[in-house]
Amino acid sequence: MIQLKPGIPPASLNPPSRSTTRRKSRTEKRKNSGLHFKRVFSDAVVAPFDQIEWERRTAEINDDSGKVIFKQEEIEVPKSWSALATKIAVSKYFYGDIANGTDPYKGGRETSVRQLIHRVTRTIADWGMADGYFADAEAAEIFYDELTWLCLNQHGAFNSPVWFNVGLYHQYGVGKGAGESGARAFAIRISAGQRLFYPERGRHDGRHHAPGHERGDAL
Repeated sequence: MIQLKPGIPPASLNPPSRSTTRRKSRTEKRKNSGLHFKRVFSDAVVAPFDQIEWERRTAEINDDSGKVIFKQEEIEVPKSWSALATKIAVSKYFYGDIANGTDPYKGGRETSVRQLIHRVTRTIADWGMADGYFADAEAAEIFYDELTWLCLNQHGAFNSPVWFNVGLYHQYGVGKGAGESGARAFAIRISAGQRLFYPERGRHDGRHHAPGHERGDAL
């Protein structure tokens, strides 16, 4: 089974230029005004990843002539996910190079939707904890569980740049100092029925993806 790691401790995420005193003061100030959460979807006893059935699949994409243009075998996905959702998540959003193996901590490729979702939701929750947004650690964990459940059960999904970038440093130590942008492209209406798109940035590889091309993509 895939082992998920906690990532960089939230306390280590604050910029080193800020003094411990300032961080402590900020935390104390927000202690009583931070965000509280109640569980709606997740379970306090069973982790979101353990609430569903999983299965192994092969994600394969062919061009119009039938030629295989992408293939990754033995990937782990929720049993309830469609073949389309599987292909999109695996081909577009899994991090890493399969030529380097299947350990993303060593430059290899992600092999499970567990890794993909955990990479993003764990990082977002830890960022919130480090910046004092949550009332306490319990609230942060409930937020993590709820957000994970929503993504895992396809009740919501982030835009592509989030899946491309968020958590690469926090989880895998990739791109320290480069930032983990979740920014989306802008769409500017220039006349009736026309839109001008500023393409979003791909995952550290210089590629661009037109947002309109992704309309209808499902996770």
